[in-house]
Amino acid sequence: MAALNSGLDYLMQPSSTIRYGLVLLVGPLSWLFLYPWVSRVILPFYRRLNLYTAYEFLEARFDVRVRTLAAAIFIVWRLGWMATALYVPCLAIDTAFTGRVDLTTMIVTLGVLVTLYTMLGGIQAVIWNDVIQFAIMFAGLAATIWISITHGAGTLSAIAAAAGEAGRVTAAPADTLNTSAGVVGRVQAFFFQPMNAAALLVGTVVGRMAGFTSDQVMVQRFQTTTSVREARWAFIVNAVSDALWMIGLAFVGVALLAYFQVHALPAEYSTDKILPYFMSRTFPAGATGLVIAAILAASLSSIDSAINAGTSVVVIDFYRRLVLGIRGRDDAAGDEGSHAVIVSRVATVLFGLTGTYLATNVSRIGTLLEIANKLINAFTGPLFGIYLLAMFSRRATSGPVLLAGVVGSLTSYYVAYQTRIGFMWPSSFGLLATLVVGTIATAVTRTRPAEAAVRFTWSGVVG
Repeated sequence: MAALNSGLDYLMQPSSTIRYGLVLLVGPLSWLFLYPWVSRVILPFYRRLNLYTAYEFLEARFDVRVRTLAAAIFIVWRLGWMATALYVPCLAIDTAFTGRVDLTTMIVTLGVLVTLYTMLGGIQAVIWNDVIQFAIMFAGLAATIWISITHGAGTLSAIAAAAGEAGRVTAAPADTLNTSAGVVGRVQAFFFQPMNAAALLVGTVVGRMAGFTSDQVMVQRFQTTTSVREARWAFIVNAVSDALWMIGLAFVGVALLAYFQVHALPAEYSTDKILPYFMSRTFPAGATGLVIAAILAASLSSIDSAINAGTSVVVIDFYRRLVLGIRGRDDAAGDEGSHAVIVSRVATVLFGLTGTYLATNVSRIGTLLEIANKLINAFTGPLFGIYLLAMFSRRATSGPVLLAGVVGSLTSYYVAYQTRIGFMWPSSFGLLATLVVGTIATAVTRTRPAEAAVRFTWSGVVG
């Protein structure tokens, strides 16, 4: 949970609740759809594969080109995640302390710090830091909720009344469809809405299914558990704690909405900055530091995970496979082991520095919710589509899947940055394009995979 949830949630969920309302609470429902997929399909599948990274599977199923494409998409995806997770706590500190600390200096300092301890400690350091940071995250959330009540509107009934008066407790946003525009117009209006319950649920389910299937951060954690049963319990802990986390942050958003109905918010503060501004105005001495520490903990716990997983992919899927020509767990490569350690540390530094540089430019994309879905999640759909074709199509081969992955990625980019379609949809459109193109290309080419490749489909591995 600490690896997947960052300080982005701390600022994004309250501000998005203020902007879009309690429709955001549809998001935690996605865990109900995910449990059967993860517990019955993904966990048994990866346990039996026994691979270092999720992308080794794609070479066994297709070829090295598909593996390299998927690994490259993952690198871009996780660099975007890292950049955003690094930017957000610095934004919070900058706002809470009214710009007295330079934003770029904070980004560089935190980037160097997290890169250093990840390089020195590896996965064990990452996991135990995440455990500590998880505790700090929830302590900060509890303090934020308590102070929002006692120093905000004053009572729970006052908060509920203020939210009701603002029309924010409905299950859908205020936007309504243009029913006079015909079927095409209504469909178009639906997809052009920035937020609605369907878009949120579909986007969240697709993003999380993609993460648990193709994200090295999660696959790596599955591999550190001792059994499928333990991995399933870990998933349940993740789901419950994430739901509590998001509901708590949504409550903070409603409390802030009640507070700023009474107290004016300066024009220069966007909703993304509203929580740290509230902290600077109302938090008692010492409490601001606790919540800032919680935001930092939430961010660093996801940044170190991104760096560590990204480094694993660079070493295993690029250095070992493309440079040394080693496949799987074959270690017969002379002194490759010592070289791999050096490459791993260099890759960690380069990954960290690249993410740090990108973090200094994240603010140009838009609001935090838009950043999360355009920069971070846009490419999860195509990657998920590649894995669905690999796992469940006994006819798919490398050429059609490679084409499908490229088309799906371009579709996600186009929907995210070149259309008026709502920012929750790019990943889903990318997934759909990947599956459609892959299926059609497979049918047109009429190629068949080798029997050895078919054994790496889900039915061949688990069935």
